[in-house]
Amino acid sequence: MIYDGLDVIERYRGLSRGLDVLIDWLGKNDPKDLPLGKTEIDGSRVFANVMEAKTKRREDARFEFHHRYADVQIDLEGEERFFTTPGATDVTVEYDETADKGHCLASEGNDDILGGTLAHGHFVMYVPGEPHMCNIVMPEAEVGPIKKICFKVISDQYWDEA
Repeated sequence: MIYDGLDVIERYRGLSRGLDVLIDWLGKNDPKDLPLGKTEIDGSRVFANVMEAKTKRREDARFEFHHRYADVQIDLEGEERFFTTPGATDVTVEYDETADKGHCLASEGNDDILGGTLAHGHFVMYVPGEPHMCNIVMPEAEVGPIKKICFKVISDQYWDEA
């Protein structure tokens, strides 16, 4: 996971070809101008999913994971908590190759849960295979709406297949 200010995303140039494409695009475009839905940046290699979502309580959430794509997420309106774990997990929904998604929960005894707040010009990037739990309601807040972008960035090993 990378968690930082969107204004310094340039420091991550060179980590992957797709991330470099996204960094170039962000240097020339304002993500707030994107319409709801999917916008291709470099075909199926790098694209944006702009969505209006609703936060949820942590106890109602589960981790998701991907194999082909990294997620780079930013909030446009509202704020949310997120979590990830480098520890052991138990798969609850098997990986679906077409959707590039599976779901899991932290295994019993796995207390290695990392979290942060997504809002106010920050971004979070989850690499392929990294369990992540998003759209979690802020402490002391009520469940409510957020508007966010999930940029999908294909991993280098799949670059030529896309």
